[in-house]
Amino acid sequence: MHRVGAVVVSYHPEMPVLNALLQSLLCQVQFLVLVDNGGGERFLEEDAAARQQVHYLSLGENMGLGTALNHAFDLAVEAGLDYFVTFDQDSHADDSLISKLAECMGAALRRDPNCVAVGPHFFDRREGNKVSFPFYTSESGSITPAFATESPDGLLKVDTLITSGMMVSVPAWQAKGRYDEGMFVDYTDTEWCFRVRSRGGSLYGCLNVEMGHALSDAPPIKILGLSFFEYSPIRRYFYFRNTVAVIRMAHTPTLWKRRLAKGLLLRFFVNLMIDKHRVRSLRMMLRGVAHGLRCKLGGLH
Repeated sequence: MHRVGAVVVSYHPEMPVLNALLQSLLCQVQFLVLVDNGGGERFLEEDAAARQQVHYLSLGENMGLGTALNHAFDLAVEAGLDYFVTFDQDSHADDSLISKLAECMGAALRRDPNCVAVGPHFFDRREGNKVSFPFYTSESGSITPAFATESPDGLLKVDTLITSGMMVSVPAWQAKGRYDEGMFVDYTDTEWCFRVRSRGGSLYGCLNVEMGHALSDAPPIKILGLSFFEYSPIRRYFYFRNTVAVIRMAHTPTLWKRRLAKGLLLRFFVNLMIDKHRVRSLRMMLRGVAHGLRCKLGGLH
């Protein structure tokens, strides 16, 4: 029987959403970690019994997503876990999510022994009508979005997975590498996916497993059929810095370098239309590009 755990990384969370996620996961995993980058210390304060079952780790300040995940995986290794599922604070995990992911992991490994992680098909949990987001695959030689698969097990070999809901093989994490703590927030998961794939690992999306998730502080804005998210100027800094940094990394596939570069240019102009603080956003985007070119990573500079 495989030992499965989960980690939730929080930063000034909506406490009811965080508590609901923790309560659901406690019923599904053998080991649950909450890594708090700030503001999450009052989790489950009205349920002392449940609170005691959570391994709480406060970092004292916002150390970023990569640092939080690495600390949690170190605990997973000590606990002897086989698989570890990573979550953002704003996700929803139904009562059968972990078991479904475990089934997908087993099926993926039978198909491909190099599989290191699987992830669910996610949708924005705040939309009135369910809006699903695609997986991306370049198996055909070009990057294409996928909402379905002809495979009876619902699996699709993909290029990237998002942090929330990603089930990772703990031994593979040890062998393929830790998360890059310099990324801090945006592209922490994408960079890790590119890196483990460059080292022989593979990733699979589970199209028959759904999970609700909030991708930003507000629902996406639709322009020409594409989704754009409203972020703070500081978040724009991290997004632009990290995109440039990932483009410059040797293990990023060439197809993705081109896609990310084109996307960044488009987002630069769209952000100036949709952001409430346009002047500050402009400054932070330009600063992010400059720091990305210099590989000046870590927290806010």
